[in-house]
Amino acid sequence: MSPALVIVGAGPGLGAAIAARFAKGGWDVGLIGRRQDTVDALLTDLSQNDVARQGAVADATDRASLDRALDELTDGLGVPSVMIYNASLYQPQPALELSADDLQRSFDVHVLGAFNAARGAIRLMCPVGRGVVTFTINCLALYPEAVSAAMSIGKGAQHNLALSFDAELEATGVKVAIVTITAPIKPHTAFDPTRIAELYWRVANQAPGRFERDHTFAGDP
Repeated sequence: MSPALVIVGAGPGLGAAIAARFAKGGWDVGLIGRRQDTVDALLTDLSQNDVARQGAVADATDRASLDRALDELTDGLGVPSVMIYNASLYQPQPALELSADDLQRSFDVHVLGAFNAARGAIRLMCPVGRGVVTFTINCLALYPEAVSAAMSIGKGAQHNLALSFDAELEATGVKVAIVTITAPIKPHTAFDPTRIAELYWRVANQAPGRFERDHTFAGDP
């Protein structure tokens, strides 16, 4: 059976580019998104590759819904070798303009969703003693910006969540990877999604004995 990738928070742009890169490499691909039409479109785009592909609809903030989706994909594709959490929400507001609801939305997407996705993947990976749980963050997690307060807070918390999982999983065989993207993703630039997808491919294919947790994409080839 081919290794399987699952993307939680799959969508056009980076998610689509990552899915395409792994399918090109012969991996089976599972996609979880909030909208059926989005998932279906992404699966159609992968149809030119001779790999198994499967989608499911779930809201990552709803743990029961997400666990059902992960189980459904595992039934069809096997235990994922890599799970990438790729959901994100940008709110261009400084901290003094944020409402409690604004901050809660950021927390739900960047922290609660990441927590649910990681817990769900770890639940499947630990019994087989292998797998990589990958978190997508950006430079706001390390260098917050006043005009992007909600995402700065959410991505910062997600980064610390990833570190917490990494410390706890040390002896299980399951690895944590953190990919930090240092500028906005934009097609036909140094931060084109297809260029960034190559980094995720390299992260997934690290030799077990030389695995590195932290990876940064700064527009390099």
